[in-house]
Amino acid sequence: MANDATTPASFRLRWDVFLSFRGEDTRDTITRNLYNSLHDHGVRVFKDDYGLARGDEIAPSLIDAIYDSAASIIILSPNYGSSRWCLEELAKICELNRLILPVFYKVDPSDVRRQQGPFKQDFERHQDRFGEDTVSKWRKAMMKVGGISGWVFNNSEEEQLVQLLVKRVLAELSNTPMKVAAYNVGLDFRIKEVIRLLDVKSSNVLVLGLFGLGGIGKTTLAKAVYNKLVDQFEHRSFISNVRETSGQNDGLVSLQNKLIFDLSSGNKVPTENVPTENVPTENVVTANIAEIKNVVRERKVFVVLDDVDDPSQLNALCGDKEWFSEGSRIIITTRDRGALPEHYVNQLYEVQKLDSSRALQLFSYHALGRENPTDKFFKISEQIVSLTGGLPLALEVFGAFLFDKRRITEWEDALEKLRKIRPNNLQEVLKISFDGLDQQDKCIFLDIACLFVKMGMNKEDAIDILKGCGFRAEIAIVVLMKKSLIKITEDDTLWMHDQLRDMGRQIVQQESLLDPGNRSRLWDRDEIMTMLKLRKGTRSIQGIVLDFKKEMVKESSAETSSRDNLQRSDLTSAITYLKGRYKKCLQHRTRSEREMILHTKPFESMVSLRLLQINYTKLEGSFKFLPHELKWLQWKDCKMKTLPSDFRPFQLAVLDLSESGIEYLWGSHTNKVAKNLMVLNLRGCWNLASIPDLSEHQKLEKLVLERCCRLTKIHESVGNLSSLLHLNLRDCRNLIELPSDVSGLKHLENLILSDCSKLKELPEDIRSMRSLKELLVDGTAIEKLPQSIFHLVKLEKLNLSKCHLKSLIEFLIDGTAVKNLPTSIGSLSYLKAFSVGRCQFLSELPDSIEGLASLVELQLDGTSIRHLPDQIGGLKMLDKLVMRNCLSLKTLPDSIGSILTLTTLNIVNASITRMPESIGILENLVILRLNECKQLEKLPASMGKLKSLVHLLMEETAVTELPESFGMLSSLMVLKMKKPSVKARNSSAREKQKLTVLPTSFCNLSSLEELDAQGWRIGGKIPDDFEKLSSLEILNLGNNNFCNLPSSLRGLSHLKNLLLPYCQELKSLPPLPSSLEEVNVANCFALESICDLSNLKSLKRLNLTNCEKLVDISGLESLKSLKWLYMSGCNACSAAVKRRLSKVLSLSPFLLLISDRCWCRKSIILGSQHLYFCT
Repeated sequence: MANDATTPASFRLRWDVFLSFRGEDTRDTITRNLYNSLHDHGVRVFKDDYGLARGDEIAPSLIDAIYDSAASIIILSPNYGSSRWCLEELAKICELNRLILPVFYKVDPSDVRRQQGPFKQDFERHQDRFGEDTVSKWRKAMMKVGGISGWVFNNSEEEQLVQLLVKRVLAELSNTPMKVAAYNVGLDFRIKEVIRLLDVKSSNVLVLGLFGLGGIGKTTLAKAVYNKLVDQFEHRSFISNVRETSGQNDGLVSLQNKLIFDLSSGNKVPTENVPTENVPTENVVTANIAEIKNVVRERKVFVVLDDVDDPSQLNALCGDKEWFSEGSRIIITTRDRGALPEHYVNQLYEVQKLDSSRALQLFSYHALGRENPTDKFFKISEQIVSLTGGLPLALEVFGAFLFDKRRITEWEDALEKLRKIRPNNLQEVLKISFDGLDQQDKCIFLDIACLFVKMGMNKEDAIDILKGCGFRAEIAIVVLMKKSLIKITEDDTLWMHDQLRDMGRQIVQQESLLDPGNRSRLWDRDEIMTMLKLRKGTRSIQGIVLDFKKEMVKESSAETSSRDNLQRSDLTSAITYLKGRYKKCLQHRTRSEREMILHTKPFESMVSLRLLQINYTKLEGSFKFLPHELKWLQWKDCKMKTLPSDFRPFQLAVLDLSESGIEYLWGSHTNKVAKNLMVLNLRGCWNLASIPDLSEHQKLEKLVLERCCRLTKIHESVGNLSSLLHLNLRDCRNLIELPSDVSGLKHLENLILSDCSKLKELPEDIRSMRSLKELLVDGTAIEKLPQSIFHLVKLEKLNLSKCHLKSLIEFLIDGTAVKNLPTSIGSLSYLKAFSVGRCQFLSELPDSIEGLASLVELQLDGTSIRHLPDQIGGLKMLDKLVMRNCLSLKTLPDSIGSILTLTTLNIVNASITRMPESIGILENLVILRLNECKQLEKLPASMGKLKSLVHLLMEETAVTELPESFGMLSSLMVLKMKKPSVKARNSSAREKQKLTVLPTSFCNLSSLEELDAQGWRIGGKIPDDFEKLSSLEILNLGNNNFCNLPSSLRGLSHLKNLLLPYCQELKSLPPLPSSLEEVNVANCFALESICDLSNLKSLKRLNLTNCEKLVDISGLESLKSLKWLYMSGCNACSAAVKRRLSKVLSLSPFLLLISDRCWCRKSIILGSQHLYFCT
């Protein structure tokens, strides 16, 4: 978000964190580890090495990224102050006054504040170079950041520091600006009114109550205000869905815990406060109230409690205004004004319905995709808006309902339905949109409203389940989104407005008001348990969600850390530790006593049951009673060691046993009957030692085995699952091998092997995975990649972080769909050849590329790279850099001059406008290709320093002059700088072009053998000392503007080809060197005379086409080697030529073309010679 003045409050910032660092200090240490850890936790991190331009000013795209970040982590290292770019970033960050998290990496915070220690000399140099004003701005930024309480790192545990930073960032994430409605009609005025009432400049504690009808936009307004004010409060929290969450088991406690976590910036997590049989919920709520008091007492906080419906919720979360520190602000949204106690709330704001004009505008956006209705729909739109009562939710949903209806009769039918609804009955209005769905979409809507939203299910999982039910899931989700009946949040979670959710649930409840067992979907725990206890389930039931979630068991790694801490601690800490362990044991025993047991018999009558969630329960009884039509079963924390033999899920499509104690999945019988299985999720099954033969499961698309720590190998049958799309083996720490034969995985798109720390190799025939898009092998023990990996042409993402590929010599992924290269690529210290040719989606190279210490050849043809990182100068062994058809490439970094080993630089068809001056330092450069760089306008003055340059190819560029130092290219042998020819005789384009004069030093190119300067508009006088080009063999000066050639041309004793076509102002040719084999002066319309050619004993080809003013060719009859003579259009000299040729008896056979239309029709045989000419 650029700033509040220019960016609407409704849009969430693009980045969560902007990461600023000095690459040479921290790129391969804390910066890399912090970035990876944040990224793994779903944090959107912008690193300032995204290939941005480094000119004299900080790049606009970098400024945008800073403005568009909610917070910044500044890693202040010893060399941070040496970079003007880092200091510019820092100054911009400080200007925004947003959250800054400084890390003092091997520096003293006081040195940062005072610019002493490692920063002193840097700032002294900056003072001389950039002046007082600029440096003063940088000093103020350093003083500000040095004064912020941050993290000091010397030589302590870096991993611990990263964990602390991630923890702090995650705490802030829930408090960053949030996305609200797409069309914010009438919102700006309301935001201003609410902010005025909040009076944030006042030091008083103020509580504002927002109340109004459901669907009127209270949450939208609260989010928008929160977005506006979030920068002014370091400690803030937005608590959503208070009414719904507090109604769940221990829901109020979870809301309290979130509030404590947010306002303490993640430093306090009340994990001990968990309700048990011995510690009831009321006691935990009371304990948390005391904790909240402590947190807010000395902090200025900003809290939003959304959708409160009972004063008891306020008491548990924000209690009394006296708790809060000066300047704190609290916003409460509610449908019920009675939930806002007068003694607690200072200000009230009633969110009113939209007035008719704004309501019409909002409806038009959703119904017609425009600000106002067209004339055809204007009147009926006004009527519809009037009947919806100006409620934004109703306007959005009903508008979306009409969006694909373009006949006025369809709108009239909808209007009639609205007229039958009693005023202000929002759910009836919403139900019109539901009624317009087809039967399958209705079924999916009810599944989402009653079951999936309650679970917080993400879109991908929902699609898997619905596909397993035989539905066209992707299409249905799109339909529901277009009709505004559901939304997908930024983290891909299904979301539904509570009014729409309640409408869906009401539809189901009306199926049987008194008997839940006759309803299609059950989500209320009490109703489900009663129905099961009384065995009142019927064939009507299609879905049940039941989740007795409990506290997660601490991982062994965490226990190890606790023991390590104990060993380093004193006796008091030991006693505290033992008390904690004893308390944990009691809690574990209590949980065992409270274990929820369900009997299987009550499920027998639910023959239509297709969706079943029974998390954290124990099933007793025969599994044959579970419905055979079951499509989805989620049973987290299943205590069974294996699924029983009488479990026969004939139609099961999605099986989720994640976080369970299962050791072996099933026996052979069950394996055979579950042939429709599409998704198998065994994530976190810590006791799973092996997986069974899956060869019968040819419909399996997803196999998730993440964190199955006992798993050592994968059954060979997995390698032949032809339908498998997704295979996740992340963090299988004991996995040592994959199936050797993976030839059947032709459709696999995602292979995740991250942190499989004992996995040493990939299958040799990995090329069989021809559909692979994502390959993550970070954190593995892989030391060598199979050669066939470079044939994965659809590969988009490859992560090699923390691998051991140090022996890799070649890395070739040409033609793949890779979009980003991992920073870990820099660890391939033995790599010699690196090619990403035709990876058209690749737009940048990571800074870590400088770690490729042995790299000899870098091939980047056909990529979308815009800029090369400065760090490319660290490639001290690079011999060849190739970037053909990189159309997005605009600049080369100055650091390219540091690659002293470079012999070949090939940049063809790029968008560069200049070459850096540092190019002259490349003393070993032999070949420089710049062909078709049509925006390249100038060569650097340092070009003359390229002492080893042999080939310079710069055809079709915009360069119009050569630097004066050009003649110093003492080794140059081939110079091709042809430009597109302008051939029209009186072309205005030719007249407008500026004439070029060659530099006086040009004739010093004594080694030059080939010169092609076609179309350079060379005018005036060509230097008389042209004969200094003594090695010249091919000279092409066609399409230029000189009138004469110097007489010194005759001194070019090695010249074989003289090409001068389209030199339209050339009037005469001087004496020519006898070594010539070809002369071409075609279309030299002004040519009047040619010197005597009788000395050209080796001339084989002579082209005089269209030399219409030429009257004779002296010495033509002496050209004994001539084989081709072109004279079409030479009417003035044709008679003289025939006369000369008629006397010839010793010419070798040659062809004569005098006219465009006739090859010579008569031949005269003179002895053994053939003479062809036209008559």
